[in-house]
Amino acid sequence: MVVGAAALTAPTVVGILNPSAVRAQSPQGAPASAAVATAKFEVTSVKPCGADVALGREGERKGGNGQGGSSPDRLHLSCQTVMSLVQWAYVNFSNDRFNPLAATPISGGPAWINSDLYEIDAKAEGRQTRGTMNGFMLRALLEDRFKLKTHRETRQVPVYALTVAKGGPKLQRFREGSCVPFDRDHPLPPPEPGKPFPRTCGMSQLTSKGFDAYGVTMPDFCRLLSDSLDRTAVDKTGVAGKFDIHLDLFPADLGHPVPGVSDPGAPATLPDAGDISFAVRTALQKLGLKLQAVKGPGEFLVIDGVSRPSQN
Repeated sequence: MVVGAAALTAPTVVGILNPSAVRAQSPQGAPASAAVATAKFEVTSVKPCGADVALGREGERKGGNGQGGSSPDRLHLSCQTVMSLVQWAYVNFSNDRFNPLAATPISGGPAWINSDLYEIDAKAEGRQTRGTMNGFMLRALLEDRFKLKTHRETRQVPVYALTVAKGGPKLQRFREGSCVPFDRDHPLPPPEPGKPFPRTCGMSQLTSKGFDAYGVTMPDFCRLLSDSLDRTAVDKTGVAGKFDIHLDLFPADLGHPVPGVSDPGAPATLPDAGDISFAVRTALQKLGLKLQAVKGPGEFLVIDGVSRPSQN
């Protein structure tokens, strides 16, 4: 079983203690700072969520933003699967800063880590940054309370190489003010019902008007494209800078019809992976770009061991 990490995405894009001594080491093996190395939760509570509670908090659980009720010295996570917690702490906060485009696949672990729900309340010794609590400190919590053991490995896997087509790229340079800067520590709240999500730099939107990405580098653009493909896209264009990119790709092309929109011409069945990659290739050709199926290195996070926590 392999699960891709869920990043913070715009609407309709198919796109979240520590024992007395903890090794000060990031998931990649780089030493943590002295301040982070000594940070710990002094009070922690890990409780399973009942079915009625999980049902009532389904929207919050799926959001996975890791903030519900958090403050500078407290972390509150409502009704999360262990898989979601691992994605949040080891992928989105792998470097103790929020990265909404992080997408390291996770493999291993028993089936219950995708179904059992847990609520976590933890109090830190003094004020901590959001990145430290959701990254280093949450990883230490999972290793302590869930006996979580992981390792990272690199494998040769099928990928798509994004390259420049004959004739060169036809890309629109990023215009200052075309999008709202993304704040890692203070992400924008969901829009009010009926209102569009603001154009956020570094993010994408898939609507009935097409696929749009704002203020993205080509590596960022590849990570956004990967959400809609059957394999990861890797930047091999050599094109530097930031761009505002529009693709003639629509929800039905990617198997994600817009709710409430009736299209008599829409296909009766959802497209398969081959049809989706063809639609993406065709849209990219208009921008002087192309996708090539190749082999390339892929990083994986592997769960070696995990246990249900004792209640407290």
